[in-house]
Amino acid sequence: MLVTPYVTPAEFAAHPTYLDVEALRPGIMDPNAQTAELGNILLMASAWADNVCNQPLGAHRVDLGTRGRLDHEGNLIVYPSDRPVLSVAAVSYGLAPGRMSYIPTPAARVDKDQTIYIPVGRIAVHGRVWVDITYTAGWVSTLLTEGAFAGAHSVTVADPTGILPGATYRIWEPGAEETIRVSTDWTPPPPETAPAPAVIPLAAPVLRDHTAGAGCSGMPADMRLAVINYTVSQLMRPDTAAEDAYPDTSLSSGTRQEDSRKDGSGLVREAERILSSYARRM
Repeated sequence: MLVTPYVTPAEFAAHPTYLDVEALRPGIMDPNAQTAELGNILLMASAWADNVCNQPLGAHRVDLGTRGRLDHEGNLIVYPSDRPVLSVAAVSYGLAPGRMSYIPTPAARVDKDQTIYIPVGRIAVHGRVWVDITYTAGWVSTLLTEGAFAGAHSVTVADPTGILPGATYRIWEPGAEETIRVSTDWTPPPPETAPAPAVIPLAAPVLRDHTAGAGCSGMPADMRLAVINYTVSQLMRPDTAAEDAYPDTSLSSGTRQEDSRKDGSGLVREAERILSSYARRM
């Protein structure tokens, strides 16, 4: 279950939406309550993005029972359900569900069309087999659980799922954004259904100070924009022209120019258009 939005309240508040996000709960003066409510809306928008794409977008563990095949070159070929595939933790295969050969930490290769190839050696049997496979799919989306001063050689994240050695991720903290690269010496923990915080060593120290709660993500920027666009559409007041975040003028966003109802439906269509390239094909 999704528990952390793909865009943090601080990131959304820094985005030029021109919306008032300080009065989401009328009559309550506590700014923390307003931030919490914005987080709830962003969480719903993130879940909406998952539904549009027919799969969780955040990095997650997949336990899949399926049918694969053995080719003549000694490869087990598996077609994953969730994509993109980040790593394969374990696989079992066999001619019958009760007679499976187990391969821990297989040396898997993922083709450009996301087909998984696992070398198992040349064997007499070819063709279709039963497969149980555990792998990690999606895009990294987590939070820093501890602050990090400029010059720190590691960061601590709430969920290390999908984080890979040598890979780059972005800390989206407003005013302190930067890209970090994971050390090639990092050994990811096995994918867990309830991940625990982890210290991630970096190839180079962070350049800026960061606070706990900052977002750290491997998601494409336009995927995050889709979540923001949908959230804006939910916060707009369709009966108040003065709060039209994208006025319909010759200089306005093309997203809103065709939106005759002034209610943000153009933003929803644009979010759906962006997400269409990331959706799972059924």
